[in-house]
Parts: sequence; structure tokens; C-alpha cells
Amino acid sequence: MKKILFIIIAVISSIEILADQNNLFSKKNNQILPAEEAFGFNLKKINQNIIATWEIKDGNYLYLQSVLVKIGDNEVKYKVIKGDALDYKDEFFGETEIIKNILEIEFKNDVLDMEAKIYYQGCSEKGFCYPVQEVKI
Repeated sequence: MKKILFIIIAVISSIEILADQNNLFSKKNNQILPAEEAFGFNLKKINQNIIATWEIKDGNYLYLQSVLVKIGDNEVKYKVIKGDALDYKDEFFGETEIIKNILEIEFKNDVLDMEAKIYYQGCSEKGFCYPVQEVKI
């Protein structure tokens, strides 16, 4: 009985060592990045123009339809400066467009006494979708 118990412990220990060495079950490979890292959001203000940039890490994407700019309660139109929209069939949104790699938009904030907000949402290709992110400007 002692020999069987010893063999079981030895096998389990060996599997753990092999898994760590070969990254078979590595936590790092299955890790989901925080939204700030996955989408690398940045803002640049030039007078009344605001440029928002997302540097999207490999394995992640943004829903183009989820990018929304509001000043007060009013939605503000923006211009896409960089980023290629890709057609995508999503199980939740159906036919939609996503952005990978980089998205850069520009809009005017000429109402200085009102708070501006940018909303966006994206997913990891591992199947995890982030909640809507809100950035106050």
C-alpha cells in the first residue's frame, strides 16, 4: 500500500513539474488582461480637439459600434483617423464590425463647462468580453 501511495505522489509531482516547465497548464497562457492593458487607451488634447487612441493588444478587439462619445447628455460625432473595421459575426451583437491593433478617433469638445465621456467595449479572443468601459475627460 505504501508503494502505491508513493507512486501516486511521484506521478502527481512529476506532472506538476512538467506542466510548469512546458507551460502545459500555464496560468499565464490563460490569463485575461485588465481592460486598461488589453486596449491601451490614450488621450491627447489639442486646443478643443481631442484625439483618443486605443492600442489593442494581440488577441483582443473592440466593437466599433460600442465606441461612443458624449458631452453632457449629447452624443458627439467623431472621425476615425486610424483603424480598419473588420466584419465579424458575434453571438451577442450579430453582424458587426470590430477593430484590431489600433483605433484612433478625433472629436471637438467646444463645450468647456460640460464633462465629456468616452465609452467602449471589446473582447478577448479567448472568449471573455469586457464590460463597457467609461473614461471621463
